[in-house]
Amino acid sequence: LDVDDCSIDSADVALSEMLGLSMNEMNGIQELSNEGEDNVLAALHEGPMKKCSLPGFSVEDIQLIVRNKSLRQIYTDESVCILPGELSLPSSLMRRITDELVYGTCKYPSNRTYESISIQKSGEITMHRKLTRLEDFVNNHDEWKELCHGYLAKCVSSIIGEEMVLYKEKLNFKPPGGSGFAPHLDSPSLRIAFGDSGPRTFVTVMLAIDNMTEQNGCLRVSKKNWSEENHVEVVEPEKDGNPDAGGRAGAIPLEVADKYTFEPIICKGGDIAIFNGWCPHRSSFNLTPFSRRAVFLTYNPAREGDYHDMYYQKMKQMRDDWKNKAMLNDLDHQAEMKALDTIPR
Repeated sequence: LDVDDCSIDSADVALSEMLGLSMNEMNGIQELSNEGEDNVLAALHEGPMKKCSLPGFSVEDIQLIVRNKSLRQIYTDESVCILPGELSLPSSLMRRITDELVYGTCKYPSNRTYESISIQKSGEITMHRKLTRLEDFVNNHDEWKELCHGYLAKCVSSIIGEEMVLYKEKLNFKPPGGSGFAPHLDSPSLRIAFGDSGPRTFVTVMLAIDNMTEQNGCLRVSKKNWSEENHVEVVEPEKDGNPDAGGRAGAIPLEVADKYTFEPIICKGGDIAIFNGWCPHRSSFNLTPFSRRAVFLTYNPAREGDYHDMYYQKMKQMRDDWKNKAMLNDLDHQAEMKALDTIPR
């Protein structure tokens, strides 16, 4: 590992030292008592975790940087744009407010997803339950709210050339050994919730929390002037399928993805990249001993409406409907098998 790789979790190491815990103990934390949560949140504001402010750029300042760096033209030509360093955010700020979400489950509620990750150590493979995603957290945390509705909205609006509003957010955690995402497009799946009655144009902002490298499974994109009229072939989603799996639109067949070059987005914690909803992207396994975290924020033009809160309400309804249907199908199957067992053989 190089120096950047080894410093990925420096903020987490500092926090563990303040709390008198080993990193293994920190990584094992899933839930905290109210007292434990308060202690962690207090520690996050000490030493290297102390409060940092957001960049003080005005809209005019951001627009000037966008013009001088030809960022709008780059975005148009390649469907991807990495913002220059002067627009990046302090990595210590991003790590602190991310840790506040992780450990402040009561104070900062969010939708949390856990997955079983296989970890190989000393030739043995064991399964560990790990937090892999947070959603619907921006409006429950003042600094995230200011960042996403304020500073980042100004940045993406300046590049797109019109006012953009937040549609949805997710904070991805890729633990050691964590798998990546298969090649896909965002727009088809983002349109599922509201169909023709909702937003049609989407832009995603990726904000790195930790350094992103090829070794830890950074984002990979295929650069081209992609659009609804010019996009790669996608798989037809399963009818009435799981909205987070087979029923999710936008998956690119592997034989199609193999025809394109996916370039790694290598960046430091606090760096920002944007890409449009028709840009093919993917990621791979995290082969390092550290977690790799990144925030993905989707924006749509304000003229198409503000659907943020409605989106999460709609997705909850769709997920609940699918779970209920899957449960009923499973009960029907069990009943059928029990009936078959009564048939004389």
